[in-house]
Parts: sequence; C-alpha cells; structure tokens
Amino acid sequence: MTTDEQLVERNILHYEARLKHVDELFEKAHKAVETTAPEASEELNELKKERGKLADDLEKLKQKSLEEWAKEGGPMVIWDLLAERLEKLVERLEK
Repeated sequence: MTTDEQLVERNILHYEARLKHVDELFEKAHKAVETTAPEASEELNELKKERGKLADDLEKLKQKSLEEWAKEGGPMVIWDLLAERLEKLVERLEK
C-alpha cells in the first residue's frame, strides 16, 4: 500500500469514527426527546436525514480511486457541523 493509499484509508477510518460518534449522539438525543422534550423530535428527524446523506457519501467515498480523492477531498466540514448541531441539541435536552 502506498502512502497515498494509507492516507485515504486513514481518512475513511476517521470518517467512520465520526459517524460512530454521531450515532452515539443520536442515541442520547433520542432518549432525551422521548423522556423530556418531544418538541425537539422534528429537529432530530432533520438531523437523522442529514446523517443518512453523510453515511451515503461515506459509502461513495470508499469506492473512489486515489485520483478522485485528490480532486474532491472529503466531507469533514459537514460532519463537524452535524456533530456540533447534535451536541447542542443533546446539551439543551439534558439540562
């Protein structure tokens, strides 16, 4: 495996770790919505749709060649924004 291939693999592993973190936040948010804040269910549903899109993007990234990766980069900013919104929702719901 070349250095470029290792970098791509590392990025994919990083994205998968981010997705796992997002899923953990979803579990917390879902529990909080069920027990204390049903009014936040619409926001949670919107975030779930975004999570689905990101998971689809990750699957597409796994299929790309090194050249495609070099041209397009990755969706890290979107992952960060989604995780940030989820963290704020969880914090708000757990207070």
